[in-house]
Amino acid sequence: MPYSGNLLKINGTTLPGIKGYKVTYAKLWKDAERNMNGDISASLIGLFPKIELTFRDGLTENEISNICNLLDQPYFNVTYYDFKTKNTVTAQYYAGDYTPEILDRTRSLFKAFTVALVPCRRR
Repeated sequence: MPYSGNLLKINGTTLPGIKGYKVTYAKLWKDAERNMNGDISASLIGLFPKIELTFRDGLTENEISNICNLLDQPYFNVTYYDFKTKNTVTAQYYAGDYTPEILDRTRSLFKAFTVALVPCRRR
């Protein structure tokens, strides 16, 4: 059965205009090295699910302002749909760089842009 809820919330607020949603299950390793035979030896620290959001064209100035205020916090709680568990998960994240750009100045509309949400802790 397809998921019908919100894909993502920051501190309980649903973000408007999400057009693209990707979850990268990044593995972080320590002490990784290969021997002369090419065999690897490493210790898995854990999985760090990074979320990449793409916002659609045509968001208004107020919508962009709200999104920016949420993303500009040093850290925030993200509740997101996790494909792996088929459930929502809440964890602490921070936002990478993002670049809102004017689409139509006279109507105060903005172009599509992306942002990466990076987890603070492993899952």
